[in-house]
Amino acid sequence: MSRPMTVLRSSLVLLLGAAVAQAQPRPQVVTPDARPDMLVGTVVNAIGRPMADVEVYLARTERSTRTDARGVWRVLNPPVGAHVVVARQFGYVPYMREVIIGSGTPDSVDLLLRRYPTTLSPVEVRARSNRSAAEADVVADRLTQLKANAGRLFTRAQILEQKPYSLAELIQGVPGILVRRGQGEIVATSLRGGAAIGGGGGSQCELQFFLDITPLDNAGAASIDPLSVRSVEVYPQNVLLPGLPQRADKCGFIVVNSLRR
Repeated sequence: MSRPMTVLRSSLVLLLGAAVAQAQPRPQVVTPDARPDMLVGTVVNAIGRPMADVEVYLARTERSTRTDARGVWRVLNPPVGAHVVVARQFGYVPYMREVIIGSGTPDSVDLLLRRYPTTLSPVEVRARSNRSAAEADVVADRLTQLKANAGRLFTRAQILEQKPYSLAELIQGVPGILVRRGQGEIVATSLRGGAAIGGGGGSQCELQFFLDITPLDNAGAASIDPLSVRSVEVYPQNVLLPGLPQRADKCGFIVVNSLRR
């Protein structure tokens, strides 16, 4: 083969290679703060079998969908921020789970539904389901305060990933509070000037602990195993939170949401 023919063939190979490389799709770069296109997950029953036609929605929003035959659900263009995902079907205990959409973590939420006891009447089942839906709305209303008041939500996925050995370890480092562990108790103090209510006038004061809607003292907070809870909400300064009674000598809240069934 002549040298000109060899040079021509080599040139053609180089040109084809460049064309193929240029035709390859460029990798899409997604920043942690990017709005996710879709929130997805599954719903299964107590033995892990996928459940079809289950309603899944984001509390206090218009985002609602149903699972397909494989138990898969999808919410398109979910709003960024802290939200409550609820799965419900008549005869089953509604499942509620807090998520942070657009946080850079995988936006996949798996949900589990368990049947109500067969001893309950349809009226009792409906009443309990309505109470669970109302509770989800209350939590969703509270979560709207997080961003405006520099609060923090620890979802169950985050808690299981961090594996804290105590509630104090989980919440320490949240901006605006100081956490101290004493003899069988946890003390969380607001560091924000002017956060105190009552006659405090800018003095520091303790945050109030809650287990769901039940007030906890500092010793009760120390007894909580964070790996056994659904989520933890931290509000470093005094705000009005739906469903929670306030004390004049406290400023700020730490709400532990249990895995109730």
